[in-house]
Amino acid sequence: MTIELWLAGALFISISLNGILIWFSREQSRHLSYISQNIGDLIEILSDYKRHLSKVYSLETFYGDETLKLLMEHTNALVVLIQGEYGDITSLTDPLDTINNEEEEIEEEIEENETTQEKDVFYAGSRRRDS
Repeated sequence: MTIELWLAGALFISISLNGILIWFSREQSRHLSYISQNIGDLIEILSDYKRHLSKVYSLETFYGDETLKLLMEHTNALVVLIQGEYGDITSLTDPLDTINNEEEEIEEEIEENETTQEKDVFYAGSRRRDS
């Protein structure tokens, strides 16, 4: 009789703990998916900002400006840092095809920025032959 009571008590404790752990894992999954979506949005916003900044930097008026160059380098470092540290979290809610395409786009943008920074433009203005 006492063994049956002990087994019933152990069963009740086991079911209670399993219920609490299931509830806790659902809550954690919900929070993780929310964070994953927000970090994905943040990376997308930063990538759009980086593209816009590189377009402004490539304009004739601003090409070679040190402030914009440093701002582009800072933005690139920020995108690489966030993608490197939190990229795994964003992949929790994204389909696999989207992830592969985004990685290829980021690699292409990095290569484009490196070639853009390597270019050196000399502009002497319009000069006449006799000046």
